[in-house]
Amino acid sequence: MKLQKFSIVLAALLAVLPLARANAANPAYVNGGVGLEEQAMMHRIAREFPLHMEFSKGKDGAFAADIPVTIMDESGKVVFDLPKAGPMLDVMLPKGKYSIRASSDGVPQSADVVLDGKRHAKTVILHWGEAMKK
Repeated sequence: MKLQKFSIVLAALLAVLPLARANAANPAYVNGGVGLEEQAMMHRIAREFPLHMEFSKGKDGAFAADIPVTIMDESGKVVFDLPKAGPMLDVMLPKGKYSIRASSDGVPQSADVVLDGKRHAKTVILHWGEAMKK
């Protein structure tokens, strides 16, 4: 039943969201969150993904988009790569330890995360503060 519900949710997302993708190089993911309606939808579907990420910058914490994101597994192998992510990104990854690398305006950020294989296990927020502006 859970798999069927997830399949229905994922199918609906793939139908309505042009930014929901999966291919041989990347696991299933949903990228978006521009505008209030899309932000609300991204928060609702985040429950179906083990990893939810949000990107922001500046003193006011405004959402950031077009962030290059790379996720590597414990052995350093790239398991996910997206050249323009954000402001929210949900990724379907199996249980394991991962390193997330991202940058905004040439300023790198990183985070390590351990996923336990459950849905919506972790939220990672990467913020580029006012002091990092060029």
